[in-house]
Amino acid sequence: MNNTLTWNQLIRSCRGWLYRRLPSWGATWHRKKLAGYERRWGLEQDGFTKEGFFRIFQRRVLSRCRPGSFYELMTGDGLVGSLGVWLEGLGQGWKVEAWEHRATSLASIRKNRPTTETHEGRLTSWSANERKKDLVGITTRGSREATGLCREIRAGQIRPQWVGLWNPSMRSTWFHRMRSAGYQLGLVYQRMEFYVSAENRRQIAEDRWRK
Repeated sequence: MNNTLTWNQLIRSCRGWLYRRLPSWGATWHRKKLAGYERRWGLEQDGFTKEGFFRIFQRRVLSRCRPGSFYELMTGDGLVGSLGVWLEGLGQGWKVEAWEHRATSLASIRKNRPTTETHEGRLTSWSANERKKDLVGITTRGSREATGLCREIRAGQIRPQWVGLWNPSMRSTWFHRMRSAGYQLGLVYQRMEFYVSAENRRQIAEDRWRK
């Protein structure tokens, strides 16, 4: 039985390896490509829970990043699907700021995370103060925020080490925009795509047989 499970896992890993190398020609091919990134690092098993995903994310991404500022855009209640609440729990020099324009969600995050620096509104047009030099990571669950973020990156105004973009429709838009800006898709978890900058992607270790 154990040998059968090991063989099945190997087949799924090989498919994931192949899917990640598919071109993004049409919606069907791109969805398969994203499925390959979902299978990366054993996320289907070890990342089944939120805690399991955090452990993988810390080992594969954060371990190669210096602590600094993290922006969380369109946060919801500040708990469900939030990387910010987990980074605040780590401490270690992380500074989290959140943006939320919806009244109910804004009230929830202020109640659930009273120590988080929270801003009312959207972050689509960036001020000089918001382009912090120690900005390490950003996640957003809003398409308008993601558009503004990509615009800032492509204009060379900001250069976070990693970016998480919510993509429920699994479109290839963000993949192409981030790749043209010098970012590589690292992993996909529950429709959130995580991209790593070209400067850091070589530092993220991957098992040799998966390359």
